[in-house]
Amino acid sequence: MNRLLIFFIGASILSAQYDFNEGPYGSEYFDIAGPFTLVDLNLELGDVNSDGVVNILDIIATVNHVLGYDVFSDAQIAQADLNFDDSVDILDIVALASLVLSPEPSAWDFETQWNGEESYIFFTLGPTSSTTLWNANDADDLLEDSPNNVHYFFLSNNSNYFQDVRDKRGEFDLILANMSEEEQAHWKSHLHFIPNKCDSHSEEFVDAVCGIRSISIDRFQRWREVGYLGNPANFSGTYISYLAHEALYFNYEFGALYEPDEEYDEITIFEREHYTGGWAATITQLVEFPSNEELSSYSGLSVELLRGCPDSNMNYSDAGCDDYDRIAHMYVCDEDGSNCYEISRWITPFDRQPHHLTDISPFISALRPGGTRMIKFQESGWPNSLLTLKLRLYNGIEEQESSPQEYLPVWNGTVLFNPDYDENRPPVVFEIPENAIKVEFVSYITGHGWGSAGCYNCAEFCNSRHNFIVNGGTGEFSKSHPEASDNNYCMELETIVQGVVPNQYGTWGYGRAGWCPGMDVAPYIVDITDFISIGEENIIDYDACRVVGNNCVTPPTCQGDGYCPEIAMSSYLIISY
Repeated sequence: MNRLLIFFIGASILSAQYDFNEGPYGSEYFDIAGPFTLVDLNLELGDVNSDGVVNILDIIATVNHVLGYDVFSDAQIAQADLNFDDSVDILDIVALASLVLSPEPSAWDFETQWNGEESYIFFTLGPTSSTTLWNANDADDLLEDSPNNVHYFFLSNNSNYFQDVRDKRGEFDLILANMSEEEQAHWKSHLHFIPNKCDSHSEEFVDAVCGIRSISIDRFQRWREVGYLGNPANFSGTYISYLAHEALYFNYEFGALYEPDEEYDEITIFEREHYTGGWAATITQLVEFPSNEELSSYSGLSVELLRGCPDSNMNYSDAGCDDYDRIAHMYVCDEDGSNCYEISRWITPFDRQPHHLTDISPFISALRPGGTRMIKFQESGWPNSLLTLKLRLYNGIEEQESSPQEYLPVWNGTVLFNPDYDENRPPVVFEIPENAIKVEFVSYITGHGWGSAGCYNCAEFCNSRHNFIVNGGTGEFSKSHPEASDNNYCMELETIVQGVVPNQYGTWGYGRAGWCPGMDVAPYIVDITDFISIGEENIIDYDACRVVGNNCVTPPTCQGDGYCPEIAMSSYLIISY
């Protein structure tokens, strides 16, 4: 294995910018979407007096508004702003006059409209498509669940394409009629009904959009898949409102990954690396980290994971992903591969491609004293992914009070969650140096498995409580997983905006013990400085139980059938000075 020096000095930001990306363009998933123009029935602009026609009366009304003789409503402004510059002025009057003299269908131009703040979802009815989803009766839920920064485009590739789209517009018009004037104005500019046959557009657009039910453009200007739009609890029915899940996730993804106001140095560990192998195979890379002194200048650390999946041409595709949810780990090891400790954890989704940025700042301590370390990535299944893994080291504040310097492993590994569980997690004695400023308990705790019927769906689908006692009761704290008993937790809108990859092809909606499929596992962090005797010997104890109502009971005994319950735990004491 060759040593890879991949530390870059200087501020780094994602390549995606608010400016329109000049390409190169493509129509494969994750390719940059190029320019296109669509005729839009909802852009019959200029009718500011709402009389159904665009004529001289609309020009007069707009002139009066510009001169200050009249004040337009939000809906009128939306009709009068023909150049979409968020103001009504002489340029719009000129455009309106031209429209009156030479009427033509209004068009929506992607390049002109692009601002990096919105996402775009296309929904197409085709000759082989089921009409069930197209005619679903939850369109009002779609608008209710959607963020305001998503556009929806409705197209048809049927022979009666115009009728399909016109009817769909009529359906939404009835929904909008019950909304406020402001809401109507907003959605009329974000719902697009394309009266031309889908395959009549540019070749690249046709290749990307027309052959499938739905596709998206995310806020990084990339073509993205839309997943399964059925209920993951029973795999019955399809819901057009589930399109909103994609828009919510795009907002999470952009908000997490795009950090233009942050200065950081980036370490690329893997870049679109094809990761394959047998069960629980690992992939490793030697990385040269900054010196111990340089590490003290950083204020934080985060890890970016894009677990893409390859199709037969090594392009990104959900179809190339694992059918099951797996535990994924990142370890930092000594240069020779020994002394490996988990510093990040994810749960992969069912047949979809997750992209996350996770704050793991306490683990700056695990990179010390700098120099060459081995980074190891491992999935608990049979991996097949296009792995991108990067670290961001954030430039610190000049007068930073302290920095994570040491990490002391406490309880690590996976232990069966049964009556003997506590015996396998014995108390740990430790000492804290006299120059310590802060001591944190940092851990990953997730429950997996369910065993036989007598295991009560523990530990994946039952609530467990994890109790910690410092110095005989000087400090006590606990971590529980009430979400494990919520059948809809992972698919709730409030959870998706935290980073769950939506619309997976499996039972992704059920809450789990400390995790959701297709989500990063955030480290559990507790400041225990006040409970610690600095410069002296300390002890931390731990026990766990199954939560039943208000009671905490002994974990069940697994009969040996099924996947016996277990707790995957990595825990550390992080010392800053």
